[in-house]
This record gives sequence, C-alpha cells and structure tokens, in this order.
Amino acid sequence: MQPPAPGTLRILHLSDTHLTGDGSLHQGTVDTTAALTALLDHVDGIEGVGLVVVSGDVSEDGSPESYTTALDTVGGWAERHGAAFVTVPGNHDQRAGFRRVLFDGHVLGDGGGPLMHTMEHHDPSVPVRGQSLVAGRRIVTVDTSVPGAGYGELSTAALDHLRSALAEPAPHGSVVVLHHPPLPAPTSLHDALKLRNPEDLAGVLRGTDVRVVLGGHYHHHFAGSLGGVPVLVAPGVANDNDVAGPYAEETALIGTGALVVDLAEDGSTWSTPVRLPRPDADRRALHLDAGSAARIAEAFGPS
Repeated sequence: MQPPAPGTLRILHLSDTHLTGDGSLHQGTVDTTAALTALLDHVDGIEGVGLVVVSGDVSEDGSPESYTTALDTVGGWAERHGAAFVTVPGNHDQRAGFRRVLFDGHVLGDGGGPLMHTMEHHDPSVPVRGQSLVAGRRIVTVDTSVPGAGYGELSTAALDHLRSALAEPAPHGSVVVLHHPPLPAPTSLHDALKLRNPEDLAGVLRGTDVRVVLGGHYHHHFAGSLGGVPVLVAPGVANDNDVAGPYAEETALIGTGALVVDLAEDGSTWSTPVRLPRPDADRRALHLDAGSAARIAEAFGPS
C-alpha cells in the first residue's frame, strides 16, 4: 500500500475482536487471539499508521485477561509502529475491566511522544468516554453500550458530553469512535441490536468538524453517512457476517479483516478494506435459524 501523503493521518481500524480470557473459541469455532495476531502480522508492512482503533466488542467475556491480551497484541503493535491506540466498549464488553486494563495509567504513543487518552473515571454504570489529540485530529470515543443488552443507545448525558467535546474546532478536525454504527442493520437480529437513536447523534454531528465516524458491531464492512458525515464500519476480526443470506437468519463466515482509513488535512477521507486470506475462509462460523435469531433479539433487544 502506498504511504500516506504528508499531513494525512492513517488509521488502522479494527473491530469485534471478541477475545476471551481463557482462550475458548468464539461461538465454538474461532480462536480470536490467533485471528487477531495473524491479522496484525498481515498488516505489519503497511506504512505510516498513526492511530490504531478497536471500535468495540474488544472482549467476548469481559475478563481482565482478555483486555490484557488486547493491550499486549494491539497496543504492542501500535507502540512498535509509533501509533496511538484508542478503544471503545461494545455490547459484549464490561466497563470495569475495560477501564482498568485499557485506560488506567496507560500511555499511548502518537508518533511524536507520549499521549494519554484522557478518560473520566466512574463506576461501571456510567459510560466510558475519552478524548485525545493525534496529529492534530481530535479523537472522541463514545460509549453506545447498554449494560445487559445487545442494542446501543446514546443517553442525553452522552450526547451533551459529545456536543461539548466538539464545541470548538480541532486543528485538523475530529474523529468519533463508537461501537453501534448509525447505519441500517444487515439482518433482523442486528436490527434488534442496532443503535436506537441515530437521529440524535446526527443532530450533534451536523455543523461540527467531525470528518468521520468509525464503528463496528455488524462484523462486515459498511460505508454510509449521517448528518453529512461519512460513517465507516470495520470488518469483524472474529468472523464475517454473511449479509447475502436470508434476512431473518444470522450466518457468519470464517473471515478476518480491517480497514485502513486515511484522513487528509483538507478533510478528504478514503478507506481500504484489508482481508486476511485463510485456508478455511468462507466456512460457516455461526448459523442461527430464524427462530433462534428471534429469541436472541427478544432477549437482548429493547423491551
């Protein structure tokens, strides 16, 4: 891949790593630690990465051990490349362990010296939120998770905090990172587990300096826009959602990928999907018939 142009921030965008503390297989089929390690090895030669993002579902079980694996693997890769490292919780994450391992006292590199992703410390019932400056871009993390649920939502307090964070322009604009993307869902199960109030987010984004919103959750690469702002959804590290299958069913295929996102100084944005070739690629990693998907949607969707 061609090196980024001068003044461009290159982001390695990962999502849905679903790491486990005891090494158990995700959905009984995928060793997510091995998949993540192989993916990072695959992208090791990409030049000029200044920021590494994991946009939620870092962990499958919320264990401190799983977050330590993320810090060692993704954080270690970022440190070797002189890049900043930013994460945000997803619906599978547990805020207490997430905060303790991935944020508390963790110093991040921005290619020009140490960088702290500033975060407010609260009890687990309060959303995680953070802010940092990377190469003149303000990176704002927004916690869309709802404890005990699979769907996403932005509370009034979270929206007010984001509005306040974006009140003054950053030198080269802002990037918002969240888990549940404000885009239509690809399956009926994900529709039940989608972000419930994207219109409220759109109202905050309009007229700000936000250049792109980065999300995950759908385990497949999507691109769209909200309030005039591009929205990019990274492929899943754990597996790849089969969006061509029946809408009422849920099927995931063996597949691992990432996005490389370039942000130019003038605000231009472009992305390149990266897929890791695997000998078992496109074999089923998960299949739920319509009835099973509906039961999960009822259990973890809004009541």
